[in-house]
Amino acid sequence: MNMHEERPCNCGSGETYTWWAHDAQGIPLCKVCVSCEEEKLSRYRPEILTGYTQADVDEPIEPEPEIF
Repeated sequence: MNMHEERPCNCGSGETYTWWAHDAQGIPLCKVCVSCEEEKLSRYRPEILTGYTQADVDEPIEPEPEIF
């Protein structure tokens, strides 16, 4: 098998057209095909796929302790 030969998706569908699914930051997550894309991406939290901002993070910031 040469490096340009299409391989079937590892989901067992037999699909030979696969691609890398990426997160919102462009980081590759997993190889998918039309048959398994939804199922494989459902393993990730939605904010990983859609992105988030600081406004989405609801975490209070504690003040620095005073040094005497």
